[in-house]
Amino acid sequence: MTTEPYEVLVGVGTLYVAAAGTAAPAVNAAPSGSWTELGETDGGVKVIKSQNIETFSSDQRTGKNKAVRTEEGVTVETNLQEITLENIANVINGTVTDTAPGAGTIGIRTLPMHKGADVSEFAFLFRGSSPYGAFPGQYYVPRGFFDDDIELEFTKDGKTLIPVKFEALEYDAAATEAERFGKVTYQDAVAS
Repeated sequence: MTTEPYEVLVGVGTLYVAAAGTAAPAVNAAPSGSWTELGETDGGVKVIKSQNIETFSSDQRTGKNKAVRTEEGVTVETNLQEITLENIANVINGTVTDTAPGAGTIGIRTLPMHKGADVSEFAFLFRGSSPYGAFPGQYYVPRGFFDDDIELEFTKDGKTLIPVKFEALEYDAAATEAERFGKVTYQDAVAS
């Protein structure tokens, strides 16, 4: 089996969020205005398909004779490099207030940090390259939330990054049960 150069994926992609349940754009089309780009990343983007499988055996056998998946999930992790209040607001579903400068008043932007008990849900899109040629590919999650603490570290010799961990939730309105956590789509040919 020979490996084609495009089968080895290198480089990064672009991250977007939208309201939970927002439909995935066509893999070869730009995301619509309902998708918000999260900006540049640092350290790559990690997509994790997790699962927990329990195995069972009987008294009469030495080997396992049944396996059941008891949990599964999809997580996307990265660090956002653009440390703007707007990017932090996208991750915590906050609202930035922009106060324009005036006579004797400076211009400021503020972001309230308290969120309360309700957890905001989003759709998530990661656009990158296809392993089938010079084409695009994407990971789409229709419903999920931003998990993990937003810990901003300000140091004299390092970058301040926004850590992002997006956890998928099952989307009951998916076209099929197999697509409840979304889907991965890669273009593999041009239209005929």
